[in-house]
Amino acid sequence: MRYPTILLIALLCGASSLALAESSPLAGTAWRLVEIQSMDDQVYVPEEGAEYSLELRDDGMVAIRADCQLGTGTWASDAPGQLRFGAIATTRALCPPGSLSERYLAQFQWVRSYVIEDEHLFLATMADGSIIELAPVEPSAPVATLFGEALRDVDATQLQEIILGRLFEHYADEQGIIAEPDEIAALLERLRAGRAAAGLDAETALSPEEREQLAVMQRDMARALIRHWKINRALHQEYGGRIIYQQLGPEPLDAYRAFLDAQQAAGAFSIHDPALSEAFWRYFTDESIHDFMAPGSDDETQAFAVPPWER
Repeated sequence: MRYPTILLIALLCGASSLALAESSPLAGTAWRLVEIQSMDDQVYVPEEGAEYSLELRDDGMVAIRADCQLGTGTWASDAPGQLRFGAIATTRALCPPGSLSERYLAQFQWVRSYVIEDEHLFLATMADGSIIELAPVEPSAPVATLFGEALRDVDATQLQEIILGRLFEHYADEQGIIAEPDEIAALLERLRAGRAAAGLDAETALSPEEREQLAVMQRDMARALIRHWKINRALHQEYGGRIIYQQLGPEPLDAYRAFLDAQQAAGAFSIHDPALSEAFWRYFTDESIHDFMAPGSDDETQAFAVPPWER
């Protein structure tokens, strides 16, 4: 639809009077996406069966569902009609073709104002003047809690990805685990040499812009691989136990379980849904689905002895 001029003006300008953020009428509300309208009159409507939601919690946290992806972050409304979102941390799921997931998530960093009209919420961005229309919904009961945040409407795979990702992030920050620039450079060089030896280096066919984009992606991948390996090594050093074979390298499964037990006991997370809890823990308790390294074997003793950027 094309929105009335008075609504667009209200959205784009916002209000000037001051109000406390905690008194915002948005606090404790939940919404579902109706459509996104760009300034060029392009309208994007959610695909049938997909879910796009926005939950603005009383504590200033926001929970977003964008089809197969989930996002968490913060929100603030320092004056009536004004609205800003902090950085949104998202899962890395790959949604099917035609999904609005990336487009929907990309809007929030640019949102600056809102209007509620006919019980619908309209958000306006400062980038291209997009208008995001949402309808009210009742928030569902939380299935889990992570660092005090309620998690809703997630399946077992998403729940495991969110909980492990946040816990590992927190652990890495506590332990000061980072990927150093020289480590990233060394791993990139090893990967480049491996591709060249296999005849898979096709960068010469790319434009300068495409090469730069590829280089950024490769650096991010190398950084993530190194950091993940260091987290695994630190967990194994702390908790010990058996190691399994995985595509991205050795994984200290017993250490994962001990770490999760400790985090759950400390109140970092809890899973309220029994079926989801059973599915979540199965990966760490069902030994039949894993390929363990033989105790005392070279594979086990060398699993975390040589970093991947030095092999």
